[in-house]
Amino acid sequence: MSSSVPLRRHDPRRVCLISLPTISLGPRKREFLVYLSGALFALGWWMFLDSTMLSKHAIPLPDPGPWDPVPIHVTFSDWTPGICSTIGMIIVNLIDKQRLMNDDEGPSWNDGFAGGVAWRARLFLFMGFAFMAGGLAGSITLLVIKYVIPNYPGGFGVNWGIANVLQSVLIMMSAIVLWTAQNAESDYEYQLAL
Repeated sequence: MSSSVPLRRHDPRRVCLISLPTISLGPRKREFLVYLSGALFALGWWMFLDSTMLSKHAIPLPDPGPWDPVPIHVTFSDWTPGICSTIGMIIVNLIDKQRLMNDDEGPSWNDGFAGGVAWRARLFLFMGFAFMAGGLAGSITLLVIKYVIPNYPGGFGVNWGIANVLQSVLIMMSAIVLWTAQNAESDYEYQLAL
């Protein structure tokens, strides 16, 4: 069966029920995706740094009640999810994609658990995604515990927690776009052989 024949709904080679559309970005697809990834990454960190500056120069509450005039600030605990997401993005995008496709024998218990290259690449890929998922989970936890549950007057500081969550989401999206860009064909890819 040739690859030009459309797949039927019950074809065993098909993974998803709904086929994904193919999007053509033209000859500069890789370059566009790399710039888009950088823009998403920068936007995520910009939103968080903006909320940090707003926290530093927060206007005191007119009627603080039982709280301090400025009851909460962005602290190091708010920085941790973004740092974890960034480390995860770096780990995921440093992995050579060809190493993941190798079918080696896997980890060998007799060789001091050295394992094959593909197994180690998959382990690092898992660690990178775990860092990004931990960053997202940490930012959501901070939003709920630090900003929503105390119920400050006028929702004081909730937007800082939302900026933290958006930062983690944008960094994860940036990692996915950069992963896609690294797998895209390049117009300027040369094969040099001696």
